Amino acid sequence: MTRSARFRRSARLARRPAAALAACALLLLGSGSASAAEARRRVEVRVVEVAGGRVYLAPGAEQQIRVGDVVQLGRGKYVVVATNREHVVVAVSGSRLERGQRGFVLVRGGDAKTVEKLATPRPLQSFAGKWQAPSLPAESQSVRAVPLGPIQDGRRNRAALLFDYQRIQPLSGTAYGIGRARLRAQLHAESQSLPLRFDADGSLEFWQAEDLAERPQNASRPLLTVQQLEAGYRGDVVQGALGRLRHASRTTGLLDGARVAAVPSEGWTLGAFGGTLPNPLDGTPSTDASRFGAEVVWQDDAAAARPRASVTLQGSRYLGRMDERRVTSLFELYPELGRFGAHAEVSFFAADNPWAAAPTELTAAGVDASFQFGSLRLSALFDARSPERSLWLAAFLPPEYFCVLQPVPGATSAEPCLGGDRHYAAALDATWEAPLWALEAGVNFATTRPEAPAQNGTAFVSFRQREILELLRFDIGASASSGSLLESAALDVGLGVTSADDAADASLYYRPSVMRYRAGSEEFIEHGVGSRLWWAPSEVIDLTGSVDLLTGRDVDVLILQLGAAWRPRF
Repeated sequence: MTRSARFRRSARLARRPAAALAACALLLLGSGSASAAEARRRVEVRVVEVAGGRVYLAPGAEQQIRVGDVVQLGRGKYVVVATNREHVVVAVSGSRLERGQRGFVLVRGGDAKTVEKLATPRPLQSFAGKWQAPSLPAESQSVRAVPLGPIQDGRRNRAALLFDYQRIQPLSGTAYGIGRARLRAQLHAESQSLPLRFDADGSLEFWQAEDLAERPQNASRPLLTVQQLEAGYRGDVVQGALGRLRHASRTTGLLDGARVAAVPSEGWTLGAFGGTLPNPLDGTPSTDASRFGAEVVWQDDAAAARPRASVTLQGSRYLGRMDERRVTSLFELYPELGRFGAHAEVSFFAADNPWAAAPTELTAAGVDASFQFGSLRLSALFDARSPERSLWLAAFLPPEYFCVLQPVPGATSAEPCLGGDRHYAAALDATWEAPLWALEAGVNFATTRPEAPAQNGTAFVSFRQREILELLRFDIGASASSGSLLESAALDVGLGVTSADDAADASLYYRPSVMRYRAGSEEFIEHGVGSRLWWAPSEVIDLTGSVDLLTGRDVDVLILQLGAAWRPRF
């Protein structure tokens, strides 16, 4: 055998084991593929609903499709997130799948575990003593007062019908009783399609007394009083009102005339007003006096403290003669802790004015503030002002209203004014407000200058406990005052109850007072007892009532007050 033949024979022998190994390998691979094919089978599915980022497929879990299986729909693969007997659910995000679209799932063989027995729960006795005592959220919370600024009713249309009755009936002496019944109606209406509004406020008053005709100032008790009757326009840039204006500006009261304002930029308002002054006693229209002026208002609602300020320049004429001239300014801040306000007024008088007033005089100034520090609330006020003096008012009111008169022995003409008349007032109040009780204390003082000053000062303290037996409250307080005519000290004790639905409230009080006139040294005791009642039978009706009985050395008197309010919603 040649060398080449021997090589070929050796090669054939070498290839036989390799072929055998390859055959074995193919046999094993085929066996594995058969096992895999038996372990998984193809289940056809169809989209029956697409909603809320989820796709519902049929058939369901009866075909052994389980949570976690992968569904092939088109080119996308989605994981089963829920199953029931009829459907399986897959979650999609941004995929466009439609009802009727088909796909498939490769599911595992064998029965799925459908019921799993849970471990036996621990008995309740094993948790005994491990729960903390329940506490109401309000017991651990400290509610902080949030300053809201001026409160306004934002309803487009609103109305109110108010009735009140008051009666003062002496129970001793020769005086006659007097009563007053008042019916008041208010209306505010705005157009839905146009920037127009209408406001009205009027009242009817009926007085009852046996000696009513002999009582002074009958003209100040008119049957009909109209406080407001105005039509307004409120545009984005221009605003206006015409008629009987309740307020001609932020510092000017009743006026029969017109008011216009413009908003040149955000936060700024420029306004002007003018008209006649109604009779100060009965409110009837009159042309004897007129008032005119201008106003600048600035506010920044975007600032943290929401500052606002205004300056008003105004004047008046009476019977063709220049009368009042004054400049009034207001400033307000509403920081997170509370509120701060200040005001001032400068008046200009003619050199020959009858009140001995300086040509330029600071006729009003004051500051007030209120702050909240947790449960503690503090408030303070100081105010100084002179009487409002004008030729127009002097035609209706006695001279003593405007100034302190200088006595002139034997004089037959009117006594002259001393000048420099001013009234001062100050107050300080502190309140500690706990969840179920409150303690308040304060002082206030008022005096006049320059001559024969009249003054009065009062100090008080009070305590209130709420929610006694969930419905009752208890009040107790004491006060002492000293004035130019009278000194007194009083104790107040009261008990109140509120209904469970907060629709009714009733209270009783008793107040004994020790009093003494400055002109005498003898003290006497005055007793006061009374009751208050409030009831809201519905959301639009309120009823109120109070009765007070005062007995003492000077007089015994019964005071009765009743009220009803109907505020329909439309």
